[in-house]
Amino acid sequence: MNDDALLTIRRPGARLLVLLFWLNVPTLYLASWLVGSDNALLIAGLGALLCIIPTLLVFGTGRIDAPVRLIIGLTAVSFPALFLYPFEGHPWQMDLHMYFFAALATLAVLCDRRVILAGAGFIAAHHLLFNYIAPHWVFSGEGDLPRVLLHAFIVVMQTAVLLWLTGHLATLIVQTAEEAKTSRALRIEADDARAKSDAALIALERAQVDADRQRAAEEAIRAAAEAAERRRLAADAIEARLGAIVAELGRMASELSISKTRLIGSLEGTVARTGDLCSSHARAEDDVRAMAADTERLVASILEVGRTATEARETALTGTRATTDLSPKVTTLAATVESASTILKLISAIATKSNLLSLNARIEAAREGAEGRGFAVVASEIKMLAAQTAQATCQIEEQLEDIRSAVLSVSGAITVASASVHSIDQSASRIANVVQQQIAATTEIATASEQMAQHIALASGEADALSSAIDEMRGAMEQTDRIASAVSDRSRELNDTVRSVLSELRAA
Repeated sequence: MNDDALLTIRRPGARLLVLLFWLNVPTLYLASWLVGSDNALLIAGLGALLCIIPTLLVFGTGRIDAPVRLIIGLTAVSFPALFLYPFEGHPWQMDLHMYFFAALATLAVLCDRRVILAGAGFIAAHHLLFNYIAPHWVFSGEGDLPRVLLHAFIVVMQTAVLLWLTGHLATLIVQTAEEAKTSRALRIEADDARAKSDAALIALERAQVDADRQRAAEEAIRAAAEAAERRRLAADAIEARLGAIVAELGRMASELSISKTRLIGSLEGTVARTGDLCSSHARAEDDVRAMAADTERLVASILEVGRTATEARETALTGTRATTDLSPKVTTLAATVESASTILKLISAIATKSNLLSLNARIEAAREGAEGRGFAVVASEIKMLAAQTAQATCQIEEQLEDIRSAVLSVSGAITVASASVHSIDQSASRIANVVQQQIAATTEIATASEQMAQHIALASGEADALSSAIDEMRGAMEQTDRIASAVSDRSRELNDTVRSVLSELRAA
């Protein structure tokens, strides 16, 4: 069997197994420490020693031959035996026997039946040997041969399946490699055949080229004779056609010159009318701009009138508020005058009663004679005071009457003033509305004037553009005239040249 084809799976498989070996070392130490084994460090050290040789062989020398594969296989099934030792007497000791099956299954990545058989033999020897030497390192309690035989049967079944699997897998890989090799050989042969075919094709093409050249030479001789005849016929046809074309060109040049003269005359008249149009546009633009300026001044005057009307309205509103504020005060003053009149009437009544009392006091004093003289003096004083009070009351009453009349006059004046101010406010409001309408209308007039000026300016610009276009057209017509003259000259030269060429063509 071609082992080189199996290296693609054996080499990465061996490296993976070595890495798994090193992963077992810390796992051994941790498991031993967890179950309380006193030899945790020793067991981990043994595991590390088992890893050293496969590591040096696989990663150091890069070997993956049969001896190296056997060492890797025996190392793989040795780690489950190490795991059984710290779990001596532990309930999980029997469960760890499954690690033997897993380790044996991992050897399939090496695709070597001998490695699987060696691993299975190691497992069987381990179980049988330790079943008699140290059964507690394998099973809980004493040795148990039937259990060993059961495990051996399971290992044999697994080994048979693995042998079948690895055999077919190795065969498939080798066949695939052989097919790839055959495919490469066939591809090389196909490339050689393609190269030979290309060479033959090139030789055939060269022969074809030589034949084509010979045929081309014969055809060239025959074509030369035919070409001479065709040149003669072509010369006759060219002379007939070009003669007519040259004559037509001369006629068209003459007509073009005549049309140019007429068109230049029309352009001159258009230029004159365009100048008049530009002048009219300029005058209209000046008039419209003057009207716009007058309109702006009118707007300013109307705005001033509106401002004055607004100020008058504000003054009227101020007077209205003042008269409105004054009316309650006048009413209060009238009420105060009425209260004062009532009080004066009361004082007058008191003075009258005082006068009567003083009269009664004098009468009583006269009855008393000399004893009532002092009382009579007091009565006289009271009478005098009552008389003065009555006199003062009359004077105050007269003044209050004057005040009452004045208050009534002021109240009437306030009413009239309020009505007048209200009328002024309404008039000012109407004036303001009219002014606003006039401002809006005048503004529209100003806007329309400005737009009209802009349109006139645009029309003037278009007239200028038209004038420029006419000037350009005049230049184009002059250039057309020169071209027509040149065409006429060239047509004569063409006629002479054609005659010369035709003579040479016939001679050839």
